[in-house]
Amino acid sequence: MYHLLFIISLWLNSTPNASIAIAEGNVDKIPTNWTSLEAVEEVAIGKSYWAKVQVSAIPGDKLTLQGGNWYMQRIHFLNDQSKLIHIGNHLTFEAEGDQTFYLYYPFHDEKESDFFKITLTKTEDFLARKYAKNIFQSAFNSILIFVLLVCCFFIMGSMSRIYSNYILYILSILVFFSYQYGLLGELIPFVNKIPPTWMWILSASISFTYVHFSRSFLDMKTKDPLNYKVTTFGLYFILAIVFTESLARIFDYDILHQVWYKTLILTIEFGLMIVFITRIAMMRTIISSIFLIGAFILLLASLTGQIASTFKIAYETNLFVQVGLVLDVFILSIGIATRVNIIQKERRDAQQKLIEQLTLNEGLQQEYLKKLEKKVAERTADLAKRNTENETLLKEVHHRVKNNLQMITSLLNMQQRRLSENAAKHALNLTKNRVKSIGLIHEHLYKHADFSKINLADYVEELTFILIDSLYRGPRKIKTTIEVKDLKADIETAIPLGLILNELITNSIKYAFNEHADPHIIISVALVESALELNVIDNGHGLVNEETTSGFGSTIINTLIESNDGKLEYPKITTGLHVRVRLKAFKVIEVPIEVSSLD
Repeated sequence: MYHLLFIISLWLNSTPNASIAIAEGNVDKIPTNWTSLEAVEEVAIGKSYWAKVQVSAIPGDKLTLQGGNWYMQRIHFLNDQSKLIHIGNHLTFEAEGDQTFYLYYPFHDEKESDFFKITLTKTEDFLARKYAKNIFQSAFNSILIFVLLVCCFFIMGSMSRIYSNYILYILSILVFFSYQYGLLGELIPFVNKIPPTWMWILSASISFTYVHFSRSFLDMKTKDPLNYKVTTFGLYFILAIVFTESLARIFDYDILHQVWYKTLILTIEFGLMIVFITRIAMMRTIISSIFLIGAFILLLASLTGQIASTFKIAYETNLFVQVGLVLDVFILSIGIATRVNIIQKERRDAQQKLIEQLTLNEGLQQEYLKKLEKKVAERTADLAKRNTENETLLKEVHHRVKNNLQMITSLLNMQQRRLSENAAKHALNLTKNRVKSIGLIHEHLYKHADFSKINLADYVEELTFILIDSLYRGPRKIKTTIEVKDLKADIETAIPLGLILNELITNSIKYAFNEHADPHIIISVALVESALELNVIDNGHGLVNEETTSGFGSTIINTLIESNDGKLEYPKITTGLHVRVRLKAFKVIEVPIEVSSLD
């Protein structure tokens, strides 16, 4: 049962006579079956109604007829000729004695106990009340807008989620109360077409954005995962409320004023709020303490709003709710500033600790480097000493090997002098040259600083000179051209190369230059297609006889070529003999070409 009330405020110089009647109908046509206000016992939810107001006043007086509450912006005002003269919350007119007005209510103001709340006052008194209301609302909105702009300034510098969530919270408050008191409708006329019921349902966005802001403000996900889950349930609960009330509104069911529904909602909200506040109190931080103060104020304002909604006294309690929200915004702003200061202090402390740690690390590093440098110096000195000893030892080894080979050569010389047969003497001479080719390598090793590498250019030149001097007895001196890149080889490569070269030069001297007028030998060593290539070319008779291909020297050459993955070739030339040996298994280092000639 709804209590219906018609209020006439009598602040005129004389009391006007007025009466009111109501009838159910739609906007298309003014009804004719009017019923006096006192005879109406019940108003159906979801129905639209007409009110017939008959006013008797002194002609010429400026009067204002206000229908419903401040947020009711869709009342149609028609004159006694059924002409629409205004749509909104109030109508200002000049009295003409007896006048009749028709007011069309397109919705039931279910947030008020007085459905047909109509106020008739002097225009100056109405404007005084309106200005007083607007001053309060303007101050309320100005505070929120100022905080909003400050947050927008800080969010550009930090891009923090706290500021963005706080902005959403303030915007939800600003939009709701700007609509509630008609300010939003004055800026955006389309908003006046939205029934207040929907705006009351959407007012849940204030709670939603508040909970969402609290999660980031208190860093619940990291510092209190349990409370984070509770607030997650709370967010889903708010969405469920919006869905339920929207569904009830669509089907014209007044669930907002049902005691069982309000009891259920308040019970769940109270339980969630107890857990929410208890968990925050357990954090025991400055930030949580500041938040709790604002939360208690907001809780009191929220409960007041819920009770006011249930008992339909919304207008009187909205002011208290707004004051609570402003205080909460003020406290939360202090909390955000405090939180920023704490974060900056923690950041400065962390930077200071980092600097101290870096300084300590630098000192430890310098101390460690000094110890390391000392150890390195000691190890370097020790290694240098050992290296000198090893070099001396290695040099001595090569020298002794060379002396031993020289001793073998001397023994062979003694044996050669005792022989009478030329063939035997010649065989011993060849053996001596082979021993000399090996001894020459060890001589090169102990005479130079690098005990692991042999300069092939020097070695080939000296070996060639020794062989010619030892074997050749012709009338004309052999012209020798040596083309060897400045290659350095280890002993494993130099020995087989020297033995092969020894046999090839020996064959040329023995068989190529008999009665030759201008003997000439060309020797080259180079890297060709990933192989070490040795070429021996003479301008002799160009004979390849059985002895050169099947004798002991040939056996030596073939064995060494095979063990070094090599190949033996006899390229065709116009005059003389060309022998080419390619070794794939070798170890050399290549540097620029060096050309020398021995005449």
